[in-house]
Amino acid sequence: MKPETENWLKIANDELRAASILFKEGAYLKTVEHSHAALEKLIKALIAEQDKNPPRIHNLLKLVSTTLIENVDDDIKTTLKELDRLYISVRYPDDIDYIQNLLPEVKVNEIFKKVKEVYKLLENNLK
Repeated sequence: MKPETENWLKIANDELRAASILFKEGAYLKTVEHSHAALEKLIKALIAEQDKNPPRIHNLLKLVSTTLIENVDDDIKTTLKELDRLYISVRYPDDIDYIQNLLPEVKVNEIFKKVKEVYKLLENNLK
């Protein structure tokens, strides 16, 4: 594994760990934000491993489309699309109460489970 890839992977793992801690503490908006960041950085690790410069964008669907991973299934695309949609709302909320009501513990738990599944699937492409 290339050193740049290892750096991205370490950061991605830290983001995933932070999301887990934040979920346990009830910080659900930050859980979503760090979940997005974990997948973003993992995808950038995949890009770096392919001798490409990871673009400085946050859109997960666009990032995954720049990798050579073939046949990203619809479930993964759906999860990435949902996280992309939520990312802007939780990072720059216009109405914090409204966003918090959209993301109760049960919903964030469901999102976080999907994120961990996608993370594992994508991470397997580095091995």
